[in-house]
Amino acid sequence: MEKFKLKLEAREARKPNQLRRAGKIPATIYGPGVPSATIQVEAMEFSRLPAAAYSHIIELQGGQEGTINAIIRNVQRKHVSQEVLNIEFYRVASDRKLTVTVPLKFSGSSEAVTAGGQLMTNFDEAEVECFPQDIPDFIAVDISRITELDQGIHFGDLSLPDTVKILNPNDEIIVRVVSPRTGTEPGAATEATPTPAAAGAAS
Repeated sequence: MEKFKLKLEAREARKPNQLRRAGKIPATIYGPGVPSATIQVEAMEFSRLPAAAYSHIIELQGGQEGTINAIIRNVQRKHVSQEVLNIEFYRVASDRKLTVTVPLKFSGSSEAVTAGGQLMTNFDEAEVECFPQDIPDFIAVDISRITELDQGIHFGDLSLPDTVKILNPNDEIIVRVVSPRTGTEPGAATEATPTPAAAGAAS
């Protein structure tokens, strides 16, 4: 499990818009057994975090308590510019399970695709429950298991350690191979294009 670092600062007595103009992002940190606290982080430093940081533990450094282990629970952005307006950090405890989204990593080559089928991906993330130290970097999905058209891989087909539980329904299809649209016969039902989806929920 990869861990990222981010410096936090005590919230200045300024309005949120004034903080943002000064290159700061207003933020809140909360968690079990402790009162929530208002903080701020450097906008430039936060922007350098890779996408993987959104599903992994972040070491928040610089507070009165020293290092705090947390995850990013919510990021509020301006609709048009995608400027970050506010961040919610959730403090994690090593003895408490939490719910996070973890990316799916596809690998392998499907015989059905080689034969002319079309690969349709419904999910690129999974929702899991585990202790903070057991959060996986990714969950592997081997599409070489798909050898025929209209065959797919479900969440229930994934292999994970006992320390990680997938919360997505077992019968939901992650990825499947279907007949290409150009190969359908006249009058045949057209395969609907699945809508990509990703799960994410607060514990």
